[in-house]
Amino acid sequence: MLTVAVLEKTYNVARHSSIKAFTFILDEELKGLDVEVKEITFNREKYAEITLEGEDEEVAKNLIIKNYGTNRSIAEVKLGDEIYGRCKDVGGVKFGFFADAGILSTTKKIDVLYPLFELREQLAGGKKIPLLTIMRAYGFTENLPLFFEITKRQIIGSKVWVKLTEKSLSWLKKPSDERKDALIVCGVTRRAIKNALITSNHAEDIEEVERIGILEYRLVCKRGTRAEGLIPEIGYLLGRAKIGAQVYTRVKELLD
Repeated sequence: MLTVAVLEKTYNVARHSSIKAFTFILDEELKGLDVEVKEITFNREKYAEITLEGEDEEVAKNLIIKNYGTNRSIAEVKLGDEIYGRCKDVGGVKFGFFADAGILSTTKKIDVLYPLFELREQLAGGKKIPLLTIMRAYGFTENLPLFFEITKRQIIGSKVWVKLTEKSLSWLKKPSDERKDALIVCGVTRRAIKNALITSNHAEDIEEVERIGILEYRLVCKRGTRAEGLIPEIGYLLGRAKIGAQVYTRVKELLD
């Protein structure tokens, strides 16, 4: 039996739902392995700790870490490594945004920086577009989970810089590639989202409810539906959830 801590997290309002949902997700992902998810708990920072048992528990542990990240020291990470992280302090600074990717120095946790020049290069065709314009177009929100590639690290001073992996870059651009808007909703259950859509009479405007994490989802709109117009219609029904809009026309302007 072993326990692995990962960077999948819960929120105060949905701890029981998080355990149920994450157990289901892991059972599906670990099918075919001789391993059982014995317990899922959440630590003080609300990140998941998974207890596994079975002949393939080490294989399962490595697969889970690949999919959901884990804490590691800055000395362990290398340039080019792919890491899982969650957007943090979105809109809080003008030179990019930070992500919690579980990287530790000897004394503290280090947030990695996705700098503005990388954002511009990857998401705005290299043009000198203001940070908030880019972030509003793609719907970046607090706690949005993404995969990053380490581009630079500085052990003395404890700093790490990243860019998006091709996987996350393609994921972010997918709705706009299909000429659709989407909503990113972090901090709420699927049931709450569906209830909000039904109550607000907007269920027919959503083509797909795509799970991103335990309590993070992307709602892909039907073509012609404005994601931003849905926020005041359903936002008040979703409590303290963080909501961002991926707007096709804005992304198109950035990339044209």
